[in-house]
Amino acid sequence: MFENSDRDWEAYGAENPYYGVISNEKFLNENLSEESKADFWLSGKNDIDVVFEKIKEHIDPSFQPVKALDFGCGVGRLLFAISTRCEQATGVDVSPSMLAEAKREAAKKSIDNVSFIESHDCSELTANTFCLVHSYIVFQHIPEERGYAILDKLLASLRSGGVGVLHFTFSNSRFWYWKLIRKIPFNQQLRNLIQGKPLNAPHMQMNEYDLSIIMRKLWSLGVSNCHVELTDHGVLGAIVYFKKA
Repeated sequence: MFENSDRDWEAYGAENPYYGVISNEKFLNENLSEESKADFWLSGKNDIDVVFEKIKEHIDPSFQPVKALDFGCGVGRLLFAISTRCEQATGVDVSPSMLAEAKREAAKKSIDNVSFIESHDCSELTANTFCLVHSYIVFQHIPEERGYAILDKLLASLRSGGVGVLHFTFSNSRFWYWKLIRKIPFNQQLRNLIQGKPLNAPHMQMNEYDLSIIMRKLWSLGVSNCHVELTDHGVLGAIVYFKKA
């Protein structure tokens, strides 16, 4: 069995969906409480507050989206916060278990302006649909070649004049390890055996993106202005804010 990011993400969705989104022990199923879940949802609100502040400061002072997309929405941590700022918000995720939990939470919270798409390649998205396309700490878990193809679909789904906010990792000393290890059969089971974990325990693979490729894709859309925020969550990354011409 080769490294498979979709299979691992679904395993997190089925067994520890909140921990799969934020790797903090208080979000493990056995530790979840009303207090820790409140912290989880508040973190999403705080992150999206910052996103909109940056958009208005650097990209479009009057930005007010009608339709928004959150790629890699998981259980809805950021999607639900986005939904308070637009008429309709759509979450895309590859994991049916993550989406099932997101739907349960949306019903529990009486959030009625969200919809969900289960997809591994975003081929279901229609062109020129969304005013905002957003993704955070998601592409890093997707192998690059596939990630670039998904990025093309996301960019095509963004309306003219729409805003993109997309996060990519670009530098880490262990990226070479993931490129090598995911090509070796049964590597995941061997690592789990060495670490004393169940043989099929999931792993979060990390992938490195070439920012020059991403910038060329934005240039081809007529983007003439963008704002970049550098990130460090154990690996170096960049959040790219831009407006489609």
